[in-house]
Amino acid sequence: MADYRYIAVDGLVRSGKTELARRMAEAMDARLILDSQENPYRAQFFSDLGRGENESYLKTQLIFLLNRYEQQMQIRQKGLFQKTTISDYIFFRDGIYAHQLLGDEELDLYKKIFHLFSDQVCQPDLVIYLQISFAEMMRRIREAGSEPEKSVPREYWRELFEAYNYFFFNYKNAPLLVVNMEKMDIRDQGVLDGLMREIRTHRLGTRYYAPL
Repeated sequence: MADYRYIAVDGLVRSGKTELARRMAEAMDARLILDSQENPYRAQFFSDLGRGENESYLKTQLIFLLNRYEQQMQIRQKGLFQKTTISDYIFFRDGIYAHQLLGDEELDLYKKIFHLFSDQVCQPDLVIYLQISFAEMMRRIREAGSEPEKSVPREYWRELFEAYNYFFFNYKNAPLLVVNMEKMDIRDQGVLDGLMREIRTHRLGTRYYAPL
């Protein structure tokens, strides 16, 4: 684990990424960086998404991009290589949402800004992708999701689900551990310990972890 100074956990909504990042940070005495959800356009975004309108999409996307970029710069300024850092997202998957939501002209503008930022962002030493099925994701949204999440059209979640899986299936920028979260409860200390052992031994390429 000493080789990994920056670990990023990611996954679809309700996959457990924030919970796992918190527990890993506690177990490793690591710095924790959580994806900021502060955005003045967030409520309008969910409203527009439910109505099939797109007035707020670009503004929402750019605010999230700026927030994440500022967090990434804080990681560098606070001395990334002095202490392990764990985040519950990777900066480079931000474009998944942009491609899902923006029209051609808006997407061109977004890409120009994204590329200006991306050259200054650190790549993680390890990425952990928490994978769940579409049916399980929708079940978790129904049972534990926020009201805005529940109002989102099913078609949007389906497209996002497919885009996430495509992105991580093709991800080659760092060692990748794909964890099947379908039936895994990381609140169970034994389950968490097993996953931590897997994380400590993963060094190269892509590995899949699906405990019985």
